[in-house]
Amino acid sequence: MKKTRLFLLLYIVITMTLVNLQTGLAFNKTQIPLHIEIGLFYEGTAKSTVHLKSINGFEIGKFSGDHFDTILNLYEPKEIILRKDSYYIGTGGSFLEYTGPISNGMTNINLQGPYHVQISNGFNNRQDAEHLIDSLSFMEDKAYLVYENGWKVFTGLYTDPEEAGIKAAEIQSISGETTKIITPSLTRVQVLDLFGKPIFMFDSNEDIYFRGFQDKANNTIVNIDGKNYRGAVTAKRMSNSDMSIVNKLLLEEYLYGVVPREMPASWSIEALKAQAVVARGYAVSNINRWRSVGFDLCNTTRSQVYGGYDDEHPNSNRAVSDTASRVLTHNGKLVNAFYHANSGGHTENSENVWSQPIPYILGVYDEFSLNAPNSTWTEVLTKNEVRDMLEKNNVFVGEVNNIKVTSVSENGRVLELTIYGTSGTEVLIKENSRRIFGLRSTWFTVDGAENPTNDLHDIMVKNTTNNVNKIELHNKSIISANGVTKISNPSNIKIYNGKNYRSTETISSKPADTFVFRGKGFGHGLGMSQHGARKMAEEGYNYIEILSHYYTGVKVE
Repeated sequence: MKKTRLFLLLYIVITMTLVNLQTGLAFNKTQIPLHIEIGLFYEGTAKSTVHLKSINGFEIGKFSGDHFDTILNLYEPKEIILRKDSYYIGTGGSFLEYTGPISNGMTNINLQGPYHVQISNGFNNRQDAEHLIDSLSFMEDKAYLVYENGWKVFTGLYTDPEEAGIKAAEIQSISGETTKIITPSLTRVQVLDLFGKPIFMFDSNEDIYFRGFQDKANNTIVNIDGKNYRGAVTAKRMSNSDMSIVNKLLLEEYLYGVVPREMPASWSIEALKAQAVVARGYAVSNINRWRSVGFDLCNTTRSQVYGGYDDEHPNSNRAVSDTASRVLTHNGKLVNAFYHANSGGHTENSENVWSQPIPYILGVYDEFSLNAPNSTWTEVLTKNEVRDMLEKNNVFVGEVNNIKVTSVSENGRVLELTIYGTSGTEVLIKENSRRIFGLRSTWFTVDGAENPTNDLHDIMVKNTTNNVNKIELHNKSIISANGVTKISNPSNIKIYNGKNYRSTETISSKPADTFVFRGKGFGHGLGMSQHGARKMAEEGYNYIEILSHYYTGVKVE
């Protein structure tokens, strides 16, 4: 009996150990950050000037971990200008950076410059700096607060050192305070009212943020160049550039602005919940991807499309809130949940699109994506268009003679597309085959010069004037007593004219100098098909079932 019990105990221990090895460790939710930073304007879209509005004024401060520490309240004005420390011309809230020649003694009253005068030394606290400003109220050029390695007091937007030097001597003579000329900075940001008068300045390396005071719903909303965003905003100057404008906000509030931009908010709630979970997982998996330029993710398809507060919708907000903090995991590790618009009927293995196999991104049959937008498509390109597209991508084969799909994956997508030209042959691998030609997916065939199509079927139709028109049947539908049916095989269509049946006419209507690409799906085909998720939700599947269909061996945690 004791031996039996010992054997049973050993069996349970071994079984539990194997289960633990198979399921992996539990997901550590500390990987999910509370806040995230999103680049709104950066690189080619970086700003020299940006307008901020808030209906209740601004809190200016710094983040200590996830806590916002206010360093300055700005109740008035409720609209301000942030701009880099440079030369500007303009009035009435409209300022343009001036990049023309600067000569000594320029007297254009609309020209403002990046030279300033510092009055006194630095201060340990804001109150002492403000006390000095109060004592200098007699000055024509009003003094203002600056946060650069502590608190300072500056005055002026002078155009050259000589003008700043004259002002510095004048201020020192009248006030008795020491003064110093401040030269232009590659990291300084000016804060002005709409009349162009300085209110505040800061060094962008100090990570100073602006946020609106809370409204009645406890939201902190900032309007940035006419568009509203939750959370806080900062301007960061990177390597002699204009300002990168960055929105820092709660991760869940960021998703409020992502989900309705990635999936229509009118779709079924379970599809929206699935979108919320994968968008959250993508954000967390790719956090810090853009850190080298000052933020975590951007607001375009290069990360996820983010539209801010104005694009939020009650349906998608509910989907985010109902799935709060939930992500997909595989063996206890966070899933980088790739998704796309339409699989075309079958998703793909990760290694057949990119390079590395990912255990939870495996191709699955996806009938839910059929008969949806872009489940099938056709693109026609001329030989000249093909050549131009290739050369724009540094592929030179001369005149293009033919294009052939020379290798496909087990799921049907193109692995190799061979271009035959008068000057050589080029093989486009995987995603390059669709990227270069602007195709909707890599699941396609090509009717080339040496394999012209013979399946373009046309109906010859006489109109009221006895003129004959041709109607191509490919991708068309037929209305009958049984409903609407999409034509899948044009060669098997019979037309009844009331007396007898006639077959459709088969013609080779592809011009000799064109290539016809016939494809399925839209996007890379990895992970969740959004149109498939919509169909599944409409058929009664919940978001966990939707995600389990598209990702292999995953859990929602």
